[in-house]
Amino acid sequence: MLVFKTVKWKNFLSTGNVETEVYLDRYNTVLVSGDNGAGKSTVLDALTFVLFGKSFRGINIKGLVNSINEKDCVVEVEFSSSKDMYKIKRGLKPKVFEIYKNGTLIPQNATVRDYQQILEESILKMSYKAFCQVVILGSSNYIPFMRLTNNDRRKIVEDLLDINIFSVMSNMLKARMSENKDKLQLASNRLNVLVTKIEGNRELINRMEKKAKESTTSCKEDLKTTNDQIKELMEEVDKEQKLVDSLMGTIECENEVSTKLIKAEGLEKQLKTNIKKINKKIEFYDENNHCPTCSQDITNEHKENEVTKNTEKIDEITNAIDKIGDTIKETEELLKKVNSTMVDIRRLEKTIYENNSSISAHNQYITKLNDNIEEIARDREELDDERENLEKLELEFKKFDKNKEDLVEIRSIMETSALLIRDGGIKTKIIRYYLPVMNKLINQYLSSMDFFCQFTLDEDFSESIKSRYRDDFTYYNFSEGERLRIDLSLLLVWREIARQKNSVNCNLLILDEIFDSSLDAVGTEEFLKILDSFGSKANVFVITHKADLLMDKFKNHIHFEKKNNFSRIIIAT
Repeated sequence: MLVFKTVKWKNFLSTGNVETEVYLDRYNTVLVSGDNGAGKSTVLDALTFVLFGKSFRGINIKGLVNSINEKDCVVEVEFSSSKDMYKIKRGLKPKVFEIYKNGTLIPQNATVRDYQQILEESILKMSYKAFCQVVILGSSNYIPFMRLTNNDRRKIVEDLLDINIFSVMSNMLKARMSENKDKLQLASNRLNVLVTKIEGNRELINRMEKKAKESTTSCKEDLKTTNDQIKELMEEVDKEQKLVDSLMGTIECENEVSTKLIKAEGLEKQLKTNIKKINKKIEFYDENNHCPTCSQDITNEHKENEVTKNTEKIDEITNAIDKIGDTIKETEELLKKVNSTMVDIRRLEKTIYENNSSISAHNQYITKLNDNIEEIARDREELDDERENLEKLELEFKKFDKNKEDLVEIRSIMETSALLIRDGGIKTKIIRYYLPVMNKLINQYLSSMDFFCQFTLDEDFSESIKSRYRDDFTYYNFSEGERLRIDLSLLLVWREIARQKNSVNCNLLILDEIFDSSLDAVGTEEFLKILDSFGSKANVFVITHKADLLMDKFKNHIHFEKKNNFSRIIIAT
């Protein structure tokens, strides 16, 4: 239960730099009086300002600072909640907002809005609207429960029943569901990316494996074929080399044959020259009878002898030339065979050279094939890297897939929770439970104020009122006085429900000029009896212009007056 102890202020509205303090828990009923503008309603604005940072009567925040002093506007309130004592201090020019718990300042680690949220949700446990429905009833800026929208009515009742936590939970759940949705979308997007990467990686690995396999097989086949070809070529070269060696053996006398041919041809030439010389001698003896050297006569016998002798020489030389001709012919045939063999040898040597060149080219190709095989081996290292990368991608996929499954499960749980805590869920069941109690109390308080009707609120907090001949009415069918009785009854009902539920149970009740409006004498009398029945359960402050008519109804009295443009309390009993 909240028990407000004191509220004090200075430089607030028409109050000057002298501190004004009002004790809130000393008396059961207190009459607050004063002329118009004297400052008697300042306590309302002071309380709402220090607790919620706003004026009850809708005064602009800047207008709360005393217009004469224009600085050091400060309001403090002290209250207890359970076993803890709290002091709230709020000010303007300079701005101040401090919350003390058992004398220790609660640090403001976040924004002013967050600090205010701590005050309302964790300490006061009620909102501004709930405070204005349970603690304050004013004739000026107060909006009665029945004049609120159904949505605002529901919020106030949720505060009273302490089930607004479900609304907070619902808002938190919406945020978490939105966050869950975003995470699910991110997980799905990441999974899609991973699927694409994994498929691409697998295709790359398959291509690399296929290429490596095909390349390795092709290289090995080419190696075998090339080695076989080299073997064949080497065998062919060996065979041809042996043939060359054999042929070379047959032409070892090539130089001798050539020399012999040259000698024979030289000898033949020489012999033919000798024949010419001998023929010249024979011609000489045939043509000359005298010796040109000694001028002696040449005898016929001598001529015949010389001719015969030279003719015989010619015959011998001719026979020799014939023999040499046979020798030359034989030598030429032999040389021709040698040349033919040399042609065969050169052809074989050329073939051997070509085969050796082919063997060299094949060996170079083998080197290239071996290099390719080594490159394929290096590619296998890259293939191993790709396989390792694939394993990482698959592990990441499993991780995100599990994360997505968890998020889907969480979403299912949150969707079920959302069904439970929505307006038609648990909150509605709690409201249904309390509605009969609320309606019963409303009708009891109405009867106590001499207003006999059957007043009923439904689950949407729409009213149904049966009166007179059990005709159906709404709130606006009644007079101002009757409506005020309904408003007062609801105020008392909310306080009683709050007390029973111990949600926003509070000792303080302030009524601002309620008795100055349309409440008649009977209604006033009956309502005062209800207030007296509270006893020590509440501290009731009644602000009025009609102090002379109500003075005898209250044992305690506070009077405000304005002097030199500053408000002050002059009577406090």
